[in-house]
This record gives sequence, structure tokens and C-alpha cells, in this order.
Amino acid sequence: MLFFELALVFICSYFLAILASFFNVVIFRTAREESFVGGRSKCEHCGKQISWRDNLPIYSFIMLAGRCRSCHSQISRRHFISELLAFVSGWFFYFGLLHAQALQGLPIGQLIVYFLCFFVLAFIVWADLQYFLVPDFLVILLTIFTVILLFLTESAWQTALLAVIFSCAVFAMIYLVARKFLAKEALGLGDLKLMVPLSLLLSWPLILVNIFLAFILGGIFAMIALVTGRKKFGQALPFAPFLVLAALISLFYGKFLIDWYLGFLL
Repeated sequence: MLFFELALVFICSYFLAILASFFNVVIFRTAREESFVGGRSKCEHCGKQISWRDNLPIYSFIMLAGRCRSCHSQISRRHFISELLAFVSGWFFYFGLLHAQALQGLPIGQLIVYFLCFFVLAFIVWADLQYFLVPDFLVILLTIFTVILLFLTESAWQTALLAVIFSCAVFAMIYLVARKFLAKEALGLGDLKLMVPLSLLLSWPLILVNIFLAFILGGIFAMIALVTGRKKFGQALPFAPFLVLAALISLFYGKFLIDWYLGFLL
């Protein structure tokens, strides 16, 4: 029985690695304004199509020693690392279900969808850090998962929609004001779109904590980057990582932060 259970975990974990490989293709082709729906994968150096046996996540990279079979150029380790981390995350999820007491009281369906939300969020951060973009496909997929969560948790649609309207209005206003008066984009449209699933995930009033924390965290990082010389004034920073980090803090500690803040005021 244990053997079959571990085999199932291995299969599911490797599926996550396959999903990570696909997400990498989505990110790479979106950055190059290419379609990720059709077309075989090609070597970034020689342009030759990659056969299926050389395109297996994790395994192919190891067997090829990290080099293209045709031109022997070095294959980017970023893909291998993301696939390996995705595979490992499946095992962490399995052992977390067994040993984390905080998780054992929650329905397995909710836990799986939450895990998939975090999984997609990780690749949204990965995309923004690499190419300063938030792929629409990942945002749509995340939105689907958050809608499913609304059903599974029986959350109030009214407060979730209020959070979506409020957050999108705030980000749209910042975007338009920056374009009109500063002649530059203070926020990307991808950040605005990302607020839809994040708002559905957090609902009202946790979305307020998310927005506030994201700008605080982004401002602190920007000041550190300027002082250390890593960035110059006016250079763009990826904002999705701060939105996602703030969302995670809000999800787990948002109610505590709201109570602390209200207690501090009163």
C-alpha cells in the first residue's frame, strides 16, 4: 500500500515538473511575443527542434549533461532548477499533509487548489523577475483556481467582487495618472490584471492589507537598491513579486495585522 502511495506521489510530482516546463515555455514565448499553443520546442542557440526524448523535464537535462544534443551549447539551468523545485514541491506537499497539524483539518480539495494557486504565483514571480511581464495565461489560470476556491470555501461573492473592483480601480488610477503626468508607467498592465485573482483569493478587507504591504515592501526594496547602486533612479522594478509576497502575508496574517492596526489607532 505504501509503495503505491509513494508511486502516486512520484507521478503527481513529476506532473508538476512537466507543468513547470510548460510554464517556462509560456513565459519565454510570451516575452518574445510568440504563440505557445503550437510549434515544437527549439534550441535557443542553433534553432533545431528538440526531440521528445530530449525534452523530458529533469531527466533529459541530466542525460544531456546540460547541453544541446545538436550544437552542444549550454542549456539554461533556470529551466532545470524550476522543474526540479516543482518536483520537490510535490513531495513537500505530501509530507505536509502527513505531518503538518495545521493542514490536517482542512478538506483535501481546498488544499490542492491552494497549492496550485501558490504554484502558479511562483511562476508569475519568476516571469516578472526575468522579463518584467506577467503572462495573461498564468493570470487566467490563477483566476480559475481562485474562483474554484470561492466555491469550495463557500466564501461571499459580494465581498470578493468588492475587492476586485476596489483594487482594479486603485491600480488603474495609478497607471493612468503616471501615464498622463509622468509620461511613464508606474505600474504595468500585468500588475493590474494580477489584482483580479489576488482580490478573489483574499477578498475584502484583506486586499487593503495586500495593496498597502506591496507598496511598502516595494518602496523599501527600491530604497535599498538605490543606496547600494543596484538600481538607478527611474529604473523599473518588477512589482509582481511584492504583490505576491504581500498577498501571502495578508492571507496568513492579514486579520492579525488589521486587528493590531485598529487597536493601535483606538
